[in-house]
Amino acid sequence: MLSNGSHQNVSASGDTSGPGQGWSNGALAPQLFPVTQQGRLQLYGSQRRWIGLQSGWTRIGAGQTELDAVHSRSQGTGILDRNDAEQAQAARSLIAQLCETFYRQGWATGTGGGVSIRVGGPSQNRPWRVFVAPSGIQKEDMIGDDVFELDMDRKVVVPPRTPNLRQSACTPLWYVVYKYRPTATCVIHTHSMHAQMATLLDPTETAQTLNVTHLEMLKGVGNHAYDDVLEIPIIDNRPSEDQLATQLQAAIQAYPKSNAVLVRRHGLYVWGDSWEQAKTQCESFDYLFQSAVQMKAMGIDSGLKPLQGTYREGEDKEDLVEKT
Repeated sequence: MLSNGSHQNVSASGDTSGPGQGWSNGALAPQLFPVTQQGRLQLYGSQRRWIGLQSGWTRIGAGQTELDAVHSRSQGTGILDRNDAEQAQAARSLIAQLCETFYRQGWATGTGGGVSIRVGGPSQNRPWRVFVAPSGIQKEDMIGDDVFELDMDRKVVVPPRTPNLRQSACTPLWYVVYKYRPTATCVIHTHSMHAQMATLLDPTETAQTLNVTHLEMLKGVGNHAYDDVLEIPIIDNRPSEDQLATQLQAAIQAYPKSNAVLVRRHGLYVWGDSWEQAKTQCESFDYLFQSAVQMKAMGIDSGLKPLQGTYREGEDKEDLVEKT
């Protein structure tokens, strides 16, 4: 793991060629933080902390280590994506950190879930490269050496340094998203309990969408405002993840405003134009799923406009002020 750069697994002979060695645990300075700048995934030199077991997801530490920073010292000092190797370095470290973070959220337990990131593309005069988390590995214990690098034809360009790993069964689904959402650069798959339970709100289990409206967190999922109706497509689960590809494609095409697809009795796929956007949208969707489930328990349909409330159609700001 990348916990504040403290995992130094160098052998007594000084060999750094094996899994868990080299950049992922030692050579990469711990103050380098993956960030998207102008649409490009970069390692940004700064005093920001790693996502780690003790620090959580934070740019400003608690002042307990030399890596902690105050706001006045949190400005970046340079961009380090001059070549393909540095971009790969950023993507691999970021996937490992995201997987650990999602495990802590309860979204990737039992080796479930996964993350894919792609970098490059025509705007950078570089071929697209797709990085994917492996299958069957404890997500909280991942390191960058576990990550696969593929091209857009799904051919492995650089295998993991860790031996005997398999590509995620989600791999065909990452590519469906990248094909039909061409601006997406990050896809997240979770086994969130809130997502799974939200697919069961319809007792007949035939609903094609989960509808949500008039909740503030709608602003966090992209393309929607508080009083819009969000339709999140639901597809049926299959015995194997790769068998979902055709259904996922159809859902993405049928619901162009949704940045996520639910899988009944399974979980969620969500994407964004950057890893930051994908992560924050994933968090926002999960909040909405939890809200929908709890509202149903209260006898409230999350897909219906409220009959009473602080905002009703036809009322302007002056009317509300007069009533108060």
